[in-house]
Amino acid sequence: MRASVRRSIQALLDGVDMVTMLAGAISGAVVGYTYYPATFDAALRLPAAGAVALGGALVFTTVADAVLAPLRRRFAQADVAEMRAAAEARATGARGVTVPSGLSQALDQVAAATEEDAVHRATQAAYRIDLSNKLLTNPGRWRGYTTGEATYYLAPGTVLHYSREEDERGIPEHRYTLLTADDPTPVPVTNVQQIHADVLHARKAAESVDVAVLSTV
Repeated sequence: MRASVRRSIQALLDGVDMVTMLAGAISGAVVGYTYYPATFDAALRLPAAGAVALGGALVFTTVADAVLAPLRRRFAQADVAEMRAAAEARATGARGVTVPSGLSQALDQVAAATEEDAVHRATQAAYRIDLSNKLLTNPGRWRGYTTGEATYYLAPGTVLHYSREEDERGIPEHRYTLLTADDPTPVPVTNVQQIHADVLHARKAAESVDVAVLSTV
């Protein structure tokens, strides 16, 4: 139901409440004044009519609330649903993520989120091996994968690999390993000094190859 229609009907219900209360008060006042016992004190006639008028207003509004309760609940639920949908739309717009039109688009969104999640996990846990907070904490240098793993490009032929596992107690363990083109065996990394030593070794090896090539020319 459109919001404008609901607002119009809600305004009508508010008007019904006012009319019902007035009708009950008037009816109670008429009954109380008309049927006031003649044997009672005449000075109490008006106060008694006023008391009956209040009672009539209460009875009329109670009955009207009972009759209109299902309709009010329906409109209340519609308002809650509309506010929830609006909040979700605002949150979605703030994140820049559109609602998927099908499973393929949903899968693409989840895959992108998984890759980004892996990048942030690798970045946030990098303090374990690099306290400088300058090199490995740069998310732009990491690339995430849907497996939850990530890689950090260090140099040609040299990358740092990140993976996350849980031990038997469910405690996450962040693992960093160094992969090089010369030696495909993963080397566990526990501090950034190991990376420095490996890159230094790779540079010396490349320089030795260059020297050997020049000597044969």
